[in-house]
Amino acid sequence: MLKKSPELGHSMAGHSLISIHPDETIYSWCAANHAMSSSRNSAATALSLLGAVHAVRQHEFPHSLDSFIAISRAERACILGLLRDHTVAGFYLPFLSEQEQKELASKSLSQQSTHWMRAALGSSRTQKVMHPLKWCHRCIQDDLETIGRPLWRTVHQHPVALICTQHNEVLNSSALRSKQWRLPHKEVGLTVSIPDTLLQAASNATTLSSSLRRIPCIDMLSLRRFAIYRLQEIGVIHSANGVRHERIAQWFASTTSCALARIAQPNLNALIDGSLISRLLWRQKRTTAIAWALLWNALEWKSSNELILSFADAAAGRSRSIQGQLLLFSDLPTDSRKAPEHVCEAFECCDSYAAVMARLNVSRHDVVRWLEADPKLRLEWKSRLRNTRQAECVERIRSFAQSVPQSRRADIENHCAAEYRWMREHAPNQLIELMKSLANRNSVQSRLEY
Repeated sequence: MLKKSPELGHSMAGHSLISIHPDETIYSWCAANHAMSSSRNSAATALSLLGAVHAVRQHEFPHSLDSFIAISRAERACILGLLRDHTVAGFYLPFLSEQEQKELASKSLSQQSTHWMRAALGSSRTQKVMHPLKWCHRCIQDDLETIGRPLWRTVHQHPVALICTQHNEVLNSSALRSKQWRLPHKEVGLTVSIPDTLLQAASNATTLSSSLRRIPCIDMLSLRRFAIYRLQEIGVIHSANGVRHERIAQWFASTTSCALARIAQPNLNALIDGSLISRLLWRQKRTTAIAWALLWNALEWKSSNELILSFADAAAGRSRSIQGQLLLFSDLPTDSRKAPEHVCEAFECCDSYAAVMARLNVSRHDVVRWLEADPKLRLEWKSRLRNTRQAECVERIRSFAQSVPQSRRADIENHCAAEYRWMREHAPNQLIELMKSLANRNSVQSRLEY
């Protein structure tokens, strides 16, 4: 698709442009052509290839595409394909509607619009999305051996990509801006520091970001609905009605995806503190691709394959309920459901509200909501607690009666007041039987003096 424009300047005149690799960025292609031309003037090459002197600094998105691509009206639809495969736009485009994508493609061909991707980024002046140049040393070696030249790979430039999934290595990164065309084999950058506990989450996020290029357009309503069902399934929320947004923010702030956000996008404070997540699901109409990718990565999937397939289902409108069935009547209230696995395990191991709260790191309100949502769990846990407490009370009363043989009923009520009171309220029949089973304290009649 990339052709030599008839308006190329003198710096590129007579130079045969090299072909672009399927996973190469436009910036990488321009840098390679500049190196092949043996020109020392980067500004002249940028003006010839992209129609802007400062295009050399724009490795994310080119200034415009009309001056560097000769494209006919019949091929105008191919612009979106070019943006998906050879720019970072492939990460953001699926979250836009078809009409918005067409408008963006039209603006990308115009010299009049210099910030045509700003609407898709979901950033602001105070919270900017970072797109540092990233590369993998082993990929560079493979490129030199197979292609003969190093590449800036598109998938590595995505804003949440931190791992090279092909070689399973952490990417090198450099956020410096330069007036010269840069090639990865001459770069001296820093390896992104990722703790071992975050490597799997970083790999999943990179895999998800690379799969976005294959999705033409996401059904945002289905994506939101699927995310809410998944949050219910893993126990973060109990119902889509009356959700406490602070609870979702606290949950996301404790996930590995939030830790990745601190590394990949440290300027996005609203994402790092979790306040952006609830706005994605209910309040905010504007989509934020980075937040969606990290939110989906945080939803506790068993494998990266399940993560990708679930996102593909939700994006295509195949939104499922937490039981795994397609919804025929989505507006109808759902029946009571079983609590998440880790919640059930906590109730099996703990014998008090405080113990459950400490094990799950939640409030008492959340524990009560789980019990209300799962009647079977509530019945089993309450029954187990009652049996355990009753056994403790019986043991306490028997021990006291055996230790003080001459004790009377009044003594038992005074020394075992809490246990006696609990049994009189919750197990009165068992208390009567217990008192009858104790040794008869009136068997020895006191001696009468005459």
